[in-house]
Amino acid sequence: MRYNTNQAILKRVEELFAKQDKKLQEMQAKILSQIQYTEKLNFAQNESFYWLAKRLNLKNALPPTRGWPMSPDVLLKLHEYVMSAKPKKIVEFGSGVSTLVICDALRQNSEGLLYSIDHSEQFGGQTLQNIKRESLENFVDLRIAPLEPWLSEHIHSDTKSVFWYQKECIGDICDIDLLIVDGPPGMTCPSARYPAVPALYDRLSPNAEVWLDDTSRSEEKKICETWAAKYNMNVKYFPLEKGLSVLIKK
Repeated sequence: MRYNTNQAILKRVEELFAKQDKKLQEMQAKILSQIQYTEKLNFAQNESFYWLAKRLNLKNALPPTRGWPMSPDVLLKLHEYVMSAKPKKIVEFGSGVSTLVICDALRQNSEGLLYSIDHSEQFGGQTLQNIKRESLENFVDLRIAPLEPWLSEHIHSDTKSVFWYQKECIGDICDIDLLIVDGPPGMTCPSARYPAVPALYDRLSPNAEVWLDDTSRSEEKKICETWAAKYNMNVKYFPLEKGLSVLIKK
């Protein structure tokens, strides 16, 4: 009887070890898969930055392209688009490394103007310094537009809690060929980037494109889907690092 009991205990221990070993192997496989996925993403960004650097005609290094700024894959796509489509008027919400990339493309095209709108004097000032270092002032009109309550139609039900750029700063802009929405920061308020199209839709040129960054996030994707439905626009998603959606009038 005692022998049989010891055998039963030994068998149970072996089963527990086998079960733990299986869980360990599964965990190791998941970790390895995540490492490989991260390495693939990093390689893709390094590759994009390499080709972007070859296209740029700048004397100084770009500001950092990780974290909050547009990722290298979007910046590369943006530079390629501006140089090939040759938009005459571009509006971007949220200045930074994208401002330099766009202005470089405009200078290589020898035409076009970027209206860069930022709510922060600090970040806008840094961008302006970088622009001056590269002698790109003729291709950008950088404006500081403090955030104020947005009182018009919004995707968020409580309009008292939403803010957007001061409208007076964009009142004279029309015939926009490319609208790039990368601000205000998402932490500003719920669906912070939604007002961009309601505010400027009537000022878009017939063949204009609207680019919304960060559409890997559910909030930005909902904004994009709402724009497409409300303003009868076709939308295309690009599976870039942070997600990019491009909308065009039907």
